[in-house]
Formats: sequence, structure tokens, C-alpha cells
Amino acid sequence: MVVNFDYDITVVNVVAANRFLNQAMEMPVYRKHRSRWAVALKHTGKTFYHPGEDPILSDSLHPVLLPRGSDYSWICAEEGECLLIEFDALQTYDRLVSFQVSDSSFFRNAFLKIEKCLRLATPEAGLEARYLLSGLLLQLLRSAEKEYTSKEKQNRLSPAIRYLQEHYYDPTITNDHLAGLCGISTVYFRKSFEAVYGISPIRYLNRLRTQKAKDLLSSDYGSIAQVAQSVGYASVYHFSKMFKTYTGLSPTQYVKALRK
Repeated sequence: MVVNFDYDITVVNVVAANRFLNQAMEMPVYRKHRSRWAVALKHTGKTFYHPGEDPILSDSLHPVLLPRGSDYSWICAEEGECLLIEFDALQTYDRLVSFQVSDSSFFRNAFLKIEKCLRLATPEAGLEARYLLSGLLLQLLRSAEKEYTSKEKQNRLSPAIRYLQEHYYDPTITNDHLAGLCGISTVYFRKSFEAVYGISPIRYLNRLRTQKAKDLLSSDYGSIAQVAQSVGYASVYHFSKMFKTYTGLSPTQYVKALRK
């Protein structure tokens, strides 16, 4: 569960950067009204936090923010090392926050630098630790904002995706029509679609049609022309060209390969 978190955090003091080797547990540990903020990364293994009914996973790609004042329990499901940075901040918050990242190396690098600053125990090192932690938190908050934006765009595009899956055989499908289903401009539709799915709407449609054509060619079919028409191509030439683009084989070659 990824929580959209839009709270300012003003770091006052970085208290500790600790490593814990957690063993797998059968019984949870309960924490009542946490006295300090902390941010945790289960560098290896898995831990589950339970602030309520829904568990929050903490592993190498899911750092967790543990706010001051929060109540929760936690249980180590898979043995591993946990990196925990404890700090004081001006704010309080009553919910745990899970972040999803594609690469947590930035967290470990920040942790190692903060750990070194705290060992030095000088005013300059303390200031550097606050700076490093603020940068780490900013990176986590940006990852949450990116994930939230992606989900928001995905939901907005869902009418177009549903239409493509149900009407892929319609040869008149256009970006304008799909954008209209989503209630957005054609330019914004194309940009949003590529941002979420990594390809243009038309390439998505051609891939979908190719997969449907492969299913038809793998079963009893009348002719290549009928398959082309069944998946939305008025021209056998255009169908064959698109099919070869996405499979590396012409429809005829694909059928021969299946029968070997």
C-alpha cells in the first residue's frame, strides 16, 4: 500500500543511524505513540508493519516512514538487515507512510554518509546529517508524487484501454476518438499514454491486434484475409506488415512455424 503523503517535514536533529539484523519472528512487536520520527529500509529480507488492518511491506524497494506519535506493530517475515534513521522534526503525523522506489541505492548511500557524520559528533557534521536526511526525504516524497501521478493518469486513461480491449477489431479507431472517451485533448492523451505505457496508443493497438491474430492463426481459421479483417485491418498487406513488425514473421511463416 503506497500512501500519498503531502506533509512538510522540518528536520531539527538527526539522532541515530542504526543497523539491525532482524530474525524471522512468530509474534509481532508493538509500538505505542512513537516518540521520534524514523525512516526505515529493510535492505535485505522483509518486514511487515501493521498500523491497522492493512499491512505495509518494508523491503529493499519499499522504505517506510514512521512518524512521531504513530501506533503500530511490526513483524519480521524474512531475516535481513534493516537500516533505520531516527530524527526529530517539528511536525507530528498519525499514519505510517510507504514509498515505492525502483532503486534504493540512494537510501543506502545517504545512510552511510549520515552514519559517518554522527560518528564525528561535531556541529558541522550534525548540520551535514540534517542536510543529507532532508535530501533523502525529498527524494522519497518525489517518488510518492510520481507514483500518485502515474496512477492518476492510468485511471484517466482507463476508458481508452477498455475500449481498445473490447473493440480492437474496429478499423476506424483514432487517437481523437480515444481521447474523447477520456475527456481530454488528443495531444494530452498521447503524451499521457506514452508516459504510462511507454508506447503510443496506436502501437499499443497494433500489439493488441497482433496478439489476437496469433490466437486466431493458432486455431482453425479461414484465410489470412479473414484474420486481418477480424482484428481490424482492411488491408491484408497492412496486416502482414504489422504482424511481421511485432513478431519477426509473416502470418504465413508464423503458421508454418506452428505446424513444425
